[in-house]
Amino acid sequence: MIRELAEGIWACEQDDGPRIIRQVVIAGEESVLLVDTGLPGVATEELLPLIAGLGTRALTLLITHPDADHLGGTAEILAARPETRVLAGAPDLPLVGDPERIIRERYARFSVHDDVPFGDGATERARGRAGRPFAGVEGAYPEIPVELGGRTARVIATPGHSAGHVSAWVADAGVLAAGDAVMGAGIPTRAGTLMIPPMYAPPAAYRATIERVRSLPVRIFASGHEPILRDDGIGAFLDLSQAASDRIAVLVASALDESPQTLLEICGRVHAAYGGLPADGAAALAMTVDGHLDDLIAAELAVIASDNPRRFRSLA
Repeated sequence: MIRELAEGIWACEQDDGPRIIRQVVIAGEESVLLVDTGLPGVATEELLPLIAGLGTRALTLLITHPDADHLGGTAEILAARPETRVLAGAPDLPLVGDPERIIRERYARFSVHDDVPFGDGATERARGRAGRPFAGVEGAYPEIPVELGGRTARVIATPGHSAGHVSAWVADAGVLAAGDAVMGAGIPTRAGTLMIPPMYAPPAAYRATIERVRSLPVRIFASGHEPILRDDGIGAFLDLSQAASDRIAVLVASALDESPQTLLEICGRVHAAYGGLPADGAAALAMTVDGHLDDLIAAELAVIASDNPRRFRSLA
């Protein structure tokens, strides 16, 4: 589905199982900025025809972060429009365009020194969703303007879900194309139930992103998976995001005791206490729980008791 959010700004949405995936197209008089490319096939079927319909204009692509559902169609864009300028957050550059490295360092990260499973089936699914490799990505440093002709989109650093996560801010329309910068109580299904928990680390970066978004006069908030939010609904969503992070911090601390536990065991306790998540979804909490464990270790409230897999215990 393609719909216009504001003059010259469109949201493109597709089903991904029970949830949605969204890309945003921002048009100026001379150039177009495409924020994310979705899964393989989306670019050819939806994004490129929409952009072609805007006439002959230069194309810039902003990849918010290195997850397959946000960059899987990039190689298709570059095959059709090889002159496209591709931007991504500088800290994420080593992963963007390299599906194998995304799988190894992002998706399967906690299967190496921890007990969080990521098997062959998950690997093959991720590989199919990530699309073909691509190169030539430039670092999008904070506050960099993307001039589109009569309109400027500004790249905003919004780390947390990834170290280099970026969003596109269009001040003249009050639109923020935010990817997965802020995640509420978790990524919802179309029916409104939770599908994936908030995923971020370190917690301080994520909380700073919430406040950064709050500081902008956003009138339309277009994330990667949430319904489009407008006006007062944006502030409520940011409050919900902050409250969810605060609650997870408490749940992680409460999950620890004097008995050493693996990361997956702690995720299981947090998953049960958080509630509302799919029954088999404890592993999806690994990034977030690990980030909060790092905070507890830095505060000398927890310690890594052993390795391979890591086991954590409370010092409180």
